[in-house]
Amino acid sequence: MSFAGTVVKMGVMRWCVLGLLGFMALPVSAFYIHLHGVVTEYATGEGMKGVQVRLVKDSVERETVITPWNGTYELYLERGYDYIVWFHREDLVTKHVRIDARKIPLRPDVPFYDMDLQMTMFTWIEGFDFSIFDQPVGMAEYKHTVRNLNWDIDYTERLRPEVARVMTHYEREVAARQKATVRQGSTAKRRGARKRVYF
Repeated sequence: MSFAGTVVKMGVMRWCVLGLLGFMALPVSAFYIHLHGVVTEYATGEGMKGVQVRLVKDSVERETVITPWNGTYELYLERGYDYIVWFHREDLVTKHVRIDARKIPLRPDVPFYDMDLQMTMFTWIEGFDFSIFDQPVGMAEYKHTVRNLNWDIDYTERLRPEVARVMTHYEREVAARQKATVRQGSTAKRRGARKRVYF
């Protein structure tokens, strides 16, 4: 074999080895979960700017995105982990959901799961009991029976009446405080003083 032939053969072998190493470095599955949606205001339904959407992966905070003017957000999750997704802004009531992706198989039937999660937010007010939102407002996990990542509808339905009750009381409290503010404003006006009230 000529020197040129040996060099070509060694070059081919080197590329084969590099190709094999490169293949071994690739992930077994490029599967992902595309979580996206719009954060909206409770009373108006309009998109909310400046809401932090924080991704916590197996109890470790991994990423935070801030909603733009239209309230949209998107995150990419991996299989094999337990996630908490927090929705927070300083003047709003914080909410969160749990997405358990630990049981998703190594090679799912599809290249990705699409999760459209719309979140409604509302203003925090002093002295009101928001403890219902200490628990997740939604929970999702992989179901082997349907071979998909699904929201736990039973959990949502159990929570719905309690949340509805709290929101009814919340709306009444907001209305009462607004009336009190108007009364204080009109009284202050007669006295010639000016008072601003912030919620």
